Amino acid sequence: MKKRLFFALNASDPLEKTFLPIYKKLRIIADKKEMVMKWVPLENFHATVTFIGPMDEEAVPQLADTLETVCTRFAPFDLKVEDVGAFSSEQDARVLWLGVQNKRYLNEFKTALEEELTKNDLLPQPEQRDYTPHITFARLRNPKSVKDMLSPFKRKSFGKIHVSEIVLYESEVRGAYTVYKPLVRCKLTGTIESHEDVDSSLGIQE
Repeated sequence: MKKRLFFALNASDPLEKTFLPIYKKLRIIADKKEMVMKWVPLENFHATVTFIGPMDEEAVPQLADTLETVCTRFAPFDLKVEDVGAFSSEQDARVLWLGVQNKRYLNEFKTALEEELTKNDLLPQPEQRDYTPHITFARLRNPKSVKDMLSPFKRKSFGKIHVSEIVLYESEVRGAYTVYKPLVRCKLTGTIESHEDVDSSLGIQE
């Protein structure tokens, strides 16, 4: 049996305190505008690191071993969360997101993970497109302008995610909803970040 798999950072804490009030306001605004949207439950908030795609269930232990190998080389780290936006644009939105800091250390982890996955024949090659870490919190059935809806909440800061583990998730479609099931959790057990990261840009492109 094949599973649709990806590696991600769990991102519900501290957003349940910092973003939840705005999340509720946005839902009220969307209801008033009669916008048909699927809202991601807070417990499902995550920032994807690497998408694997459909994979035989038997490959999960090898994916777990590969993840553990990489996690021993990296220490826990923090990522800022700020701003709201939309893909493909705020005028033609299908996905609403929270911005996640595109920190160099996160990119180093992603590169190391994908190199190890490729070496173990678990990924055809490292991702070639630019990495834009973000947290999806809603999806629209039909593209709509959300510029006015999001404008009061632009450039707001929602604190920091403390990244202490990486999770291998399975993505399952259950009726009208997608459920993200954690299969493997692996702690970052390195001791020191490779350097102080001075680039605080979020790296989100609309």
